Amino acid sequence: MFAYQLLIIIAALFLCGVLLLCALVWFKARKAKKADKDQTKLLDKETDIDALTGLFSEPEFDRVCKAVLETSEAKNLYVLHIDIDNFSFYRSVHGKEAAETALKYVAFSIQDFFDGRLVACRNSSDHFYVLAEGEQNQACETILQWYDVLMRSIAVHAITMHFGLYVVNDRSVPVSEMRSFAKVATRSVKDNYGNLIGIYNDELFMRQQTKMELASTFENSLKEDRFIVVFQPKYDACSEKIAGAEALVRWQQEDGSLTSPSEFIPVLEHTGLIPKLDFYVFEEVCKTMSRFLSMNIEVVPISVNFSRINLYNPGFCNKIRHIAEQYGIPFKSLEIELTESAFFENEKILTDIAKRLRKDGFRVSIDDFGRGYSSLNLIKEESFDVIKIDQSFLQGDHEKTSQVILKSIFSLTRELRLETVAEGVENKNQLEFLKDSGCDLIQGFFFSKPVSKNEFENMLSMQQKAC
Repeated sequence: MFAYQLLIIIAALFLCGVLLLCALVWFKARKAKKADKDQTKLLDKETDIDALTGLFSEPEFDRVCKAVLETSEAKNLYVLHIDIDNFSFYRSVHGKEAAETALKYVAFSIQDFFDGRLVACRNSSDHFYVLAEGEQNQACETILQWYDVLMRSIAVHAITMHFGLYVVNDRSVPVSEMRSFAKVATRSVKDNYGNLIGIYNDELFMRQQTKMELASTFENSLKEDRFIVVFQPKYDACSEKIAGAEALVRWQQEDGSLTSPSEFIPVLEHTGLIPKLDFYVFEEVCKTMSRFLSMNIEVVPISVNFSRINLYNPGFCNKIRHIAEQYGIPFKSLEIELTESAFFENEKILTDIAKRLRKDGFRVSIDDFGRGYSSLNLIKEESFDVIKIDQSFLQGDHEKTSQVILKSIFSLTRELRLETVAEGVENKNQLEFLKDSGCDLIQGFFFSKPVSKNEFENMLSMQQKAC
């Protein structure tokens, strides 16, 4: 009997132990679940805030703005886009720490100056968005006042900005679209240092729609060969014979109309499609030159302009060499044009690429020399064969000053054994001045407009027969 009772007691104790263990496991699981939930809330809270500046993240900005737009009684609201110009260059010059300090100061200044009457966020490194109260003129005055105060601080030394303004007329428009509209307005003044603020309107909307349509039809146009490569001859200044050419491109639409490069090149650069067009043009040039060689037509150097986007591609030089080899084109007959303004972003990378291309045997030129950056370091590095003088030197109201500058450039390039090309030559007086000053090649309507490949072939053939 005693043994039976002892067995029952042991069983009861065992059962209690099991129940206690289960309770303990349940309690720990619940505690862990609560901790995970709390951690998730914490992480969610952290992702709502930009870690560097303390401003809202982009998603949180959109959420908060949506709530403000739905509940605010303010009559006038606007979305502002702030873009720091050439911030990557600023960071490369001043270092990461100084760049982050500048961003933090900009964020602090936004909050301080606008006195909390706004919602603000930082987006993609050097872009900020603000939702604030005010009608259009008042908004512009406020922005310029804030910018003036900001520029006096040593924390943002050497920084410049451009702004885009979207005035909220329809509060049902998604905040993400409002941000996009404000950014489009910024782009409309991005390269205009006389106008810092772009304002979104119907005209900009239509231009944006046109750009989107161009980008959407690009791939099909490429497949259907609706990009037409034309050639503008370059003439020897002394003999006045064709000594080279520049390849240019036109976009033929389905209705037969031609779209100017000034319209579609910026669109393709912005969308990242420009490398495809650049190499399409380069390959068409190689095909044309291959045809000339097969017909025993003397080949003159032909230049092709490559967008700076290509130059950050590590396979850029190899791809150029591969295409030239594929069509059997002598490398010395191909000239790679690098626009002068591209060197503002990263001079070392681009001069290294220029040196590599020259080492492979290609000719390399600086296009639009004198338009903007004009660093003599570009030619000091001995990375180039040709300097193309921007046509602005031959135009405008400062003819005498331009002539003095041009004579100095030609004198310098002769000493450095660099070939010079003058673009945009339109009359006899310009030609005579350039010839007397020592310019090597002349390009412009005075001699020839851009012509089709068949016309260019005929021009070379006739010149060859005349010799």
